[in-house]
Amino acid sequence: MSQLADVPDRRCRLIPRLLFSLLLPFFALFAKEELPKVPPGVLAPVDTLFDLPLTRGLGLVYQDRYEEAAALFDSLQQVYPDHPAPFFYKAAVYQAWMSSYRFSDFQEALEENVQLAIDKGNELLKVREDDPWVNFYLGAAYGYRGLFRFRSFNWIGAYMDAKKGVGNFDKALEKDSTLYDVYLGFGTYHYWRTARSKFLRVIAFWMKDKRELGLEQMRFAIAHGRYAADEAAFSLFYSLFDYGQYAEAEQVLNRFMRKYPSGQQIIGTLYFQGRLKAQMEQWDEAKTIFAEILRRLEGYPYPSPGYQVECKYWIACALAAEGDALAAQKLVSEALAQSELRDKDKELESPLNGFDEIVDWLKELDKSLQKAQSG
Repeated sequence: MSQLADVPDRRCRLIPRLLFSLLLPFFALFAKEELPKVPPGVLAPVDTLFDLPLTRGLGLVYQDRYEEAAALFDSLQQVYPDHPAPFFYKAAVYQAWMSSYRFSDFQEALEENVQLAIDKGNELLKVREDDPWVNFYLGAAYGYRGLFRFRSFNWIGAYMDAKKGVGNFDKALEKDSTLYDVYLGFGTYHYWRTARSKFLRVIAFWMKDKRELGLEQMRFAIAHGRYAADEAAFSLFYSLFDYGQYAEAEQVLNRFMRKYPSGQQIIGTLYFQGRLKAQMEQWDEAKTIFAEILRRLEGYPYPSPGYQVECKYWIACALAAEGDALAAQKLVSEALAQSELRDKDKELESPLNGFDEIVDWLKELDKSLQKAQSG
């Protein structure tokens, strides 16, 4: 479809998007802002029903062993068919797997498990209304469904799910004020509701910039969360990178990487490390990291040519910076040709930059290299 033909569609989407933007500040009324005073080393309580399998499953996720993690939570669904937790965590495995390798093959199964977690959580609350963990899993599931709806331009549905998600997190804290894992959800919301959203700050000018609060809540979840600490580290790194706080971003990432053997770093960790090295123009290290990511991607059962294109772009940047213009030019040409193979309906975007932006960078590098060689 041409850009001209797409204009009416964009206009149709603008009105609900504007309405969603105006509703966001009112959502802030429901989001927790105060941090409790907690001594160092104190962690949230364990979920006595799922602690062992949950700890095992999260460990598998952070070893890139997604298929085993999904099988583990699938077996829990058979044992606890009426509890939301196994369904939410199976969805979380699919989300982490697809995000790490940027494919979308499990999206239908992901959304199905999220919906089951919501349905089963609401039913279970009727008989276990004092259980804070049910509210916790419900809040997380509503957050996932809100993200799907947002991506589908269902702004009102996304707003309602976000409100229900935060409402369940608040109820979880009312029932157990030490369930500190919920602060990851609060922190993510408070940071990203204004990050990269000049449009929102112009239209909803009364909406305060609460990125610093969001960062503090993520740090709190890392320090005191029982199960959310690793995910909070990823979220904090991503937010700090977006915010331009590269020194702290590096510290957060290094602390996370020390938890796992050097030869077993997950691909998501490597990607963030590579982007940080490129940002700091530490090109030799960046080149090595993106070459390793590319090696893992090539031949992977779920292909992601766009991800490979991005890896080749950063390797080419490193080669150009090191003075090897011919090798850089060859890789750029290869990446531009491969970019035509990407199917946007089957491959997810980079967490940091859109694919179209990366292709534009490739074209700029291509022109720069050709100019240097002709001169």
